[in-house]
Amino acid sequence: MALANILELKAALADYTTRSDLPLNTLIALTEAKFASTIKHRLAERYTEIPVAKDVASFPLPVDFQEGRSLKLNHRPLTLASIDSLNAEPGDTDRYAIVGNTVRLQSRPAADITVGLTYYARVPALTEAAPTNWLLSTFPDVYLYGVLLEYAIWAQDQDKQAAYGTLLAAALGNLNTDHARGSFSGSTLQTRRFT
Repeated sequence: MALANILELKAALADYTTRSDLPLNTLIALTEAKFASTIKHRLAERYTEIPVAKDVASFPLPVDFQEGRSLKLNHRPLTLASIDSLNAEPGDTDRYAIVGNTVRLQSRPAADITVGLTYYARVPALTEAAPTNWLLSTFPDVYLYGVLLEYAIWAQDQDKQAAYGTLLAAALGNLNTDHARGSFSGSTLQTRRFT
């Protein structure tokens, strides 16, 4: 199935539902809201470098941040810690906490620093100005069945809710399998003991 953009997605939805009165933009937005908290895939990973000024112990997360993968300072991983364990005193830092949409460092840096953040980004919303994204182009069935499930909820059709829910679960299963397989490129993950 090839759905290259939002217009092709809307056409496919019209074909599946045989209705012309659907609030398609609302159904797509509701689907994307559910995707925002559930879909994690290697294609959604992003890396950014964030400058942090001297004596500043916090910085905002990117607006599309969903979940962190790695936070590093000078190529050295920082450790996630309890907010109560951070003291915000001057000095080097090796720990951080996430509070809302902000990262709080253990200590205020003695000089300007740059933090490297690798994270899962939310699926970018489809719009007329941005008519495609990685999820629609790579896993169009996830989008299609997700929106069809929202349609069935809107239409109060329990049989279609069950059917589209099953199809969406299978499509998400394929997405998760692809993520697991692609994340390690076929190699076996091994742990090493450092002494």
